[in-house]
Amino acid sequence: MRIIAFIAVVAVLASCGSKNADEETVELKTFKDKLSYSLGAEQAKMITEAGDPNLDRLNFDDIVLGFNSNLNSKEAVDSDCRNSLTKLYGPYGQDFDTVFVKKGSFCIGRIAGSVFYTGWSKKGVLNQIDMKLAKIGFKHALLKKDTLVDKQLSMKMMKDFLVSINKKTGEKMLASAKKGSNARVIDGGIVLETIEEGTGGSPTATDDISANYILTSAEGDTVENSFQYKIQNGTDLPAMNLGQVIQGWTIAFQQMKKGGKYRISVPWNLAYGEQRNCESLKFYIEFNDYGPKGTLKKEEPQMMPQ
Repeated sequence: MRIIAFIAVVAVLASCGSKNADEETVELKTFKDKLSYSLGAEQAKMITEAGDPNLDRLNFDDIVLGFNSNLNSKEAVDSDCRNSLTKLYGPYGQDFDTVFVKKGSFCIGRIAGSVFYTGWSKKGVLNQIDMKLAKIGFKHALLKKDTLVDKQLSMKMMKDFLVSINKKTGEKMLASAKKGSNARVIDGGIVLETIEEGTGGSPTATDDISANYILTSAEGDTVENSFQYKIQNGTDLPAMNLGQVIQGWTIAFQQMKKGGKYRISVPWNLAYGEQRNCESLKFYIEFNDYGPKGTLKKEEPQMMPQ
């Protein structure tokens, strides 16, 4: 388990090493050109800025080769790469065996390539990215020479691109949710699907509530699972107050009954808004209990839906 956890950490750590690569001569003329270059560069920065103390001991050329080789695969790392990374960093991530730098660097690049490919593939926008320019942006950023696009412009383009994608994905999620059995649209465009109707009462907007939930993205990826809290701590998730959660929860819980099981699809403006790049969210919820403010929720900071 520790090895697997370490591999997950390595997915966001990576590299640089041999810094004598030639610069590509490239012109970025269109929005797609600049965006693709910027997205590749951003992927590399998630590596170089991750705080790996052995960053400069890795081999840049092999990381780039690994990244370029895995831009069409969902497989982040095979057993051979897993073994190489374990040998490079040790079973607990505290070593660094230079014998495995070449293979380990290549595998780190493969992980970065897979993360890039899988992430944008799930959002259905691979056709909007020029992979050749993404590769160049990735390489330049590893060398800290990604200066072909102004930094502020680059950040704005990537944010606008992601917001546009998230809004469209959210619309599809909500449209699909409306087709669910026992689904209905409530205030704010929230889609509430009753899986198992509760037999208790319903809370007000200022009440404390106790519930467990699974949060997924609009694409269907699990983001949080509060049931793991109970497994790890032996108790249910601490109670929350409906005045201190996202608006989608405040609205939806007033339409739920204690003891019920529900699924809610929350539009981005009732989730975390522009703060999270306009992501719409979906929750599976088991509603355990509720009561007036202060009766269930303790004073210390509690876990909130993210």
